[in-house]
Amino acid sequence: MAGVDLSTTRLANDLFFAMHDNVSGRMRLHARLTGLGLAAAILGELMLAGRTTLASAAGRTRLVVLDATPPADALTRTALDHIIAEPSHRFRTWLQFLARTAATDVAARMTADGLLRPSAVRRLSRRQAPVNVNIAALPRGRVNLAIQRDEPLNVQDNVLLGLLVATGGSRLVLWEQNRRYVSDAIAALPAPLQELIAQTEAAVGDSTISPR
Repeated sequence: MAGVDLSTTRLANDLFFAMHDNVSGRMRLHARLTGLGLAAAILGELMLAGRTTLASAAGRTRLVVLDATPPADALTRTALDHIIAEPSHRFRTWLQFLARTAATDVAARMTADGLLRPSAVRRLSRRQAPVNVNIAALPRGRVNLAIQRDEPLNVQDNVLLGLLVATGGSRLVLWEQNRRYVSDAIAALPAPLQELIAQTEAAVGDSTISPR
């Protein structure tokens, strides 16, 4: 894994690994749910970096820009540029907008970072195998071991766990369904990150009953 920096990880990359088989790259969930989860993770990266937050007023939950400095990462930079240009949109609008291409966008970033094998076809396929199966299993392993040992996760992994729950991926990824642990982990997050998870779960609920 020469050239791959594992000292820090990105939320959307970790969720991508957790949502796909670490050997074959096969998607564990329906593509629509995967897209919503990864879109939330991209927005979560901006929130974790202190670039945006969530605020509610008059029944509308919106993303509020706290720091407009362009991120070095192209994917979150593009997302932030969109939010700055259209600040009046609801959070759910951004979630649905980014979800259309989130899986492809995150896969492209991970391929560029040496985490996924380049696609054999011109366009990124829906199944790209990880370069290293052990690294691909790390996000899922961290969360599961923490639950098994009843140890706290860091903030980013708490959000990862929350998004797995919100998308329904937790039932496929977690070794044991510890509702108390999950509830406590999400409750330990700052209110805007709890709202990120709640909004994602609501969007997933709407998606599963939508005929589209």
